[in-house]
Amino acid sequence: MQINVPELSLVLLVGPSGCGKSTFARRHFAPTEIVSSDHYRAVITDDEAAQYASRDAFELVHQIVEKRLLYRRLTVVDATNLKHEGRRPLLDLARRYHFMLSAIVFDLPEETCQRHNVGRTERVVPAHIVTNHAGLVPEALKGLEREGVRRVHVLRSPEEVASATVSRLPMRFDHRHDSGPFDVIGDVHGCFEELLALFAELGYRLVTRPGSGGAPEVVVEPPEGRKAIFVGDLGDRGPDTPGVYRLVMPMVRAGRAYCVLGNHDNKLMRKLRGSDVTPAHGLALTLEQLEREPPELKAEILEFLEGLPDHLLLDGGRLVVAHAGLREDLQGRVSGRVRSFALFGDTTGEKDEDGLPVRLDWAANYRGRAAVVYGHTPVPEPTWRHNTMNVDTGCVFGGRLTALRYPEQELVSVPAKRVYCTPPRPFLAPREASQAPAEEGQTTG
Repeated sequence: MQINVPELSLVLLVGPSGCGKSTFARRHFAPTEIVSSDHYRAVITDDEAAQYASRDAFELVHQIVEKRLLYRRLTVVDATNLKHEGRRPLLDLARRYHFMLSAIVFDLPEETCQRHNVGRTERVVPAHIVTNHAGLVPEALKGLEREGVRRVHVLRSPEEVASATVSRLPMRFDHRHDSGPFDVIGDVHGCFEELLALFAELGYRLVTRPGSGGAPEVVVEPPEGRKAIFVGDLGDRGPDTPGVYRLVMPMVRAGRAYCVLGNHDNKLMRKLRGSDVTPAHGLALTLEQLEREPPELKAEILEFLEGLPDHLLLDGGRLVVAHAGLREDLQGRVSGRVRSFALFGDTTGEKDEDGLPVRLDWAANYRGRAAVVYGHTPVPEPTWRHNTMNVDTGCVFGGRLTALRYPEQELVSVPAKRVYCTPPRPFLAPREASQAPAEEGQTTG
């Protein structure tokens, strides 16, 4: 059996005494990754089997697990973990620190566990305890599913335990090894021509060649060593969402660019999956544009969007890119809360007088060590604020398409060719708004 464990995981070993959990843990995980209840009984009493010290031992287990999760370290809990009340503190810690939960369940025949137990040179437990433990395994399996443990691997025989291999799955967001340099590009929203113009300003080489369907396609080649990073919202509201995706997807596949998921990208992904999504805020226009494209483009876009991270950790953790920004305590972590913040910002769940979500100003209180570059809410001019920068300058609304060159901290931008969509709330200064090109065509809100 191949057991895939995400690198940002809290792994629960679940099974009766004598099933081989500790041996399995030592074979597949580093000693520092294993937090064992037996070990802490011994630390307290010099006796791993001292059940009378279990309460204090588990108090230490929970403290060590919490510190490891705080420092983003994969952690394996070696205990029976057969009862919900014993698992609950660990489940709570995983949720508090935005860790993925995995379980490896040893559902071995009781006879096997009894044989292993009596063959031990130490820590032999009474036979009735092994029997009791074995009877708890089926309920534990049901409980893990109810408790939200997404990855449950079940080993049902000594042969499966012996032949199992464990692989670490890298996290999509983790590119700390890549130090750039980068060009972080704000919300494109279907502004294909402006994106080409911005690439030209940044010194990217644009090569036109015949595409697979006979129509010409543009291939983007970055300057030596550089990569583009898109902050999400590639489509909606603008004139050529399909063209933007056709331009960006090959760049990401070839390792010439990164891209994070934006809230508009997420909505399109859900629609392409067949979910009941209201086609508002420009999605109707995107769907209309896609209907004029070959049907395989939709499948290609869906596959692309499903592979995007909700944020990126780069340059040794010194740079974070997320569509709507990300607080320091959520960076480099995985949960629904992390995803929601990265896509929508710090929202209250309420709507303002313009019908827009009420967002808290998370950047006003940001004091993190990593620079956070984001978009989502258009601003007239990008500025550094508490080590954060919003590079969405509202191209689709008649503003500009902007890129931040990192680590140079230089801004490069090109003006919108026209107003493609009326913004729900003015964001340009009065003088800038009066000089913006007159709006043409359909307004999608």
